This record gives sequence, structure tokens and C-alpha cells, in this order.
Amino acid sequence: MVSDTWYAEIESTIFTYLQYHLVEKEDAPFPMLNCTTSSQSESIEDIVEFPTLYVHLLPPVEMGNDLENKDVPAIRASFELQVFSNKSETECRKLITACIQIMKSLSFNVPLLPDPQTSAKKYFAITRCSRVIASGDSDIVPRE
Repeated sequence: MVSDTWYAEIESTIFTYLQYHLVEKEDAPFPMLNCTTSSQSESIEDIVEFPTLYVHLLPPVEMGNDLENKDVPAIRASFELQVFSNKSETECRKLITACIQIMKSLSFNVPLLPDPQTSAKKYFAITRCSRVIASGDSDIVPRE
């Protein structure tokens, strides 16, 4: 039986998967990466830990309603991924590329590829990824 609030777990599931593959896995490419789902500030100038990945689930949209309309059969989950570096644009580009590759492996669409920017000698890139996830998609992330 699928939980009535299965969609509430999507952000933490994707966050944990990204963090594992970018930071915790034995051959992780960014072992010093700070990963968060908490908005640290309104401005890049206020970020103190580098490099940083901010993962944010945008408000999901319900999909696939039936006539009874008693549960949430599916959602369109859209994530905003923000990466920050104080080292170089190259590090920023490598980090956002690694994030995109992981999201693509989970069948997310990436409609707009990021273009790293600079502000106050800090580098950042933002991308959005989305896909439809059904209530029965218990294996949204593959088991290792």
C-alpha cells in the first residue's frame, strides 16, 4: 500500500541520492561538498561554506487525476539545483555537470543547461530538472 503522503518524501529521497553520489560514495568526485536543502540566504555573498549544492523541490503539480479524486496518483516534480564555488568557474561547471548527469540517470529532464555566473569573486550556476513521478514508483532511485 502506498502512503497517502508519498510525495512528501521526494525531496529527501533525491537529496540523499545526490549527496551519496557526489560526497559519500567511495569514489565521490566532491568529498568536501556541502549539500543542503535549507535556503542559507538570499544572496551568494552570504554563503560561507564552499563548494555548496542547494537542492530545492519546487511546488509539485498533481498529475493523472481520476474521477474519484481521492488520492495523488502522480506529481510533476521539479527541482532547482544551485551550486556555489569560491575557487573557479571550472569547479562550478564540473559540479553542476555532475549534478545534471545524476539527475539524467534518474530520468529527469533538464530543459535549460546552466551558464555559470560570477558575483563578488564567487561562482554559481543554477539549473532545473523535472519529471513525472507516480505513486507506485517505489524505485525512483536505483538500488546500489
